[in-house]
Order: sequence, then C-alpha cells, then structure tokens
Amino acid sequence: MESKITSVRNNPLLDRNKVKVEIQHEGESTPSEEDVKNRVAAENDLDTEKIEVDSIYTGYGSKKSEATLKVFQDFEYDEELEEEPEKEQKATEASASESTDSEYDEIVSGTITDAKDELNEMDDPDFNAALKAEKQNKNRATLVEWLENQLD
Repeated sequence: MESKITSVRNNPLLDRNKVKVEIQHEGESTPSEEDVKNRVAAENDLDTEKIEVDSIYTGYGSKKSEATLKVFQDFEYDEELEEEPEKEQKATEASASESTDSEYDEIVSGTITDAKDELNEMDDPDFNAALKAEKQNKNRATLVEWLENQLD
C-alpha cells in the first residue's frame, strides 16, 4: 500500500488541516481507517492520535482510494498542495452560476406568456440571465425585446 498527499487545506479557526490522500492498494482490499492513519502518520512523522479519518472512497473495482483526513498537528508538506480558498470560492460561484443559468433556461423554455409570468413572480429576477438563456435557446424576438425593456 502506497499513499500520497494530494491536497492540504489549512483551517486556522479549528486549528487543523484537511488533507486528501491518494492510496494505491494493488492486490488488497480498501484499507481500513486504522491502516490509513498508520500509513499517513508513519510517512509524515505524525501522531496517530492527532489524525481523524473523515472518509475513504474507492471506486467500484478500483485499486486506488481517496481518503479525507483531519490532522490536528502541524507537519511538513509541499506548499503547492495547499488549496487556495479563492479557487474554491470561484468554483462555488461557477456552480451557482450554472444552476442559475439552468433555472433561466427552464423558465424561457415554455411559452412567452409563461416566461413573463414566472419572471414577474420572482422576487429578484436576473433579466440578464434570462436574456442570455433566451438568446441561446429559442431567440424569440418578442421575448428578447421584452427582456431588454426590463433591463432599461
């Protein structure tokens, strides 16, 4: 069994690091939490009492697992592995944007009257997103004009 740290995220508020580890276990079953703790502790000179295993995931038929650990102890690791909160925030914003886009795709997929009614019922409709969705889908002149008037 071989393990490799793939990412580290420092959480100073909780005084711990969230560590993701890739584990190769060719010819063996998915390692137990105790096996993972012992392996990571031995390879990184850590105390097993200061490691908590959050999860171990192995894809069906795979001989590679990904474990998520909470390490309550400082240790040496490659700085390039550290996840930046800004990247996570951008990823979260991107997924929120995708869900918003799909919401507006659904709204403009019906009739023009239904789309107008749904947008008018919303507390804070994003007419730009609706306009973008309409132009990418049906691009009906009547609805496009109405949406543009809502933006003015």
